[in-house]
Amino acid sequence: MSDLIVDFDLLNTSAKQLNTIQREFKNLGEWKDEIKSVVGASELKEAMTEFIDNWDDNRKRLLESLESVGKMVEGTRDTFKNLDDELAKAGKKKK
Repeated sequence: MSDLIVDFDLLNTSAKQLNTIQREFKNLGEWKDEIKSVVGASELKEAMTEFIDNWDDNRKRLLESLESVGKMVEGTRDTFKNLDDELAKAGKKKK
C-alpha cells in the first residue's frame, strides 16, 4: 500500500491566492467610469464603452470560475484534513 501525501500548505496558499485574485478582479470594475470620463472623441468613447462592456462580461465569467475553483480547493483541503484527523484518532484508539 502506498502513502498519500497531501500538501496542506500548498492547498492553503492556493485558496488564499485564488481569493486575492478574485478580489482584484471584482475591484477592476471601478475604473470604467473613470476611463469613459477621460476619453473625449465620441468614436473612441464608443469603442471604449464596447470594450468595457465586453470586459465586464468576461470578467464576470472569470469571477465565477475563480469562485468555483476556490471552493474546490478549500473543499479538497477540508476533506483531507478531516480524513487525516479521523485516521489519527483511529490510530490512537488502536494503541
